[in-house]
Amino acid sequence: MKAHKLLCAGAAFAMLGAYAQAQEGYSYAFKFKAGLTAGDIQTTHFDNKLFGFGVEVRKDMFGPDKALTAELAWEFVPGRHYNVMKPLQGEDLDIFRNFDARKEYGQGFSCKAAYNAPLSIPNFPYLGDLEWFGGISLDMYSVRSEIEFTIFHPSAPGDWPAGTADTAKYQGDSFVEQGMTLVPGVFAGLRFQLGRGTFGEVSLRNFGMRHHEYTPGIYFGSATGKMESGTSRGWSCEFALSVKI
Repeated sequence: MKAHKLLCAGAAFAMLGAYAQAQEGYSYAFKFKAGLTAGDIQTTHFDNKLFGFGVEVRKDMFGPDKALTAELAWEFVPGRHYNVMKPLQGEDLDIFRNFDARKEYGQGFSCKAAYNAPLSIPNFPYLGDLEWFGGISLDMYSVRSEIEFTIFHPSAPGDWPAGTADTAKYQGDSFVEQGMTLVPGVFAGLRFQLGRGTFGEVSLRNFGMRHHEYTPGIYFGSATGKMESGTSRGWSCEFALSVKI
């Protein structure tokens, strides 16, 4: 199914590029990108990376070397497993401890629209042709949250984490939640030429995605847990390679 979706997306990108090339004042480029994230996005995913690829259509307008660009990209914001250890509420806080193994990650499409204009820096002519750009994005990510939690009963108070045979598993459970949201964002950056038909980009972006926070019921003496959902926002510093086709 995923391979089928990627083939359909690739065919759509190719048709869009062919159409763009046939129109006067249009150009078409394929882009590869990678970035580092910060803020709540980095905290909830316990990871600071972003990867993606996409297609860009550029329309020259509003004057010499000025343009509007539209980009459709597939992006992946990975997460990694991390552990949370908390004491349980009750009289025996030193005896029972909870161990959470969590992971949250997202993937999906980002649509961007930007205004591009030349940028000249006095006394730095050797920088070559520079452009600045800024715009808005609309991001639709599917986010998956996984939590596995286990209650342990150490052999004696204060010996957590014991990790030995006399540490008994008291209770275990797991939780998986997946959802998709449409979240707006903003970005701005610089574009510079690397070679004929090849450009590099550096940008700063603020974006968001869905976040699921699950609290096991054992924390507050309930047979069922509590799940809260919201939007987690953060920043990314992104580097892109644009190849004109």
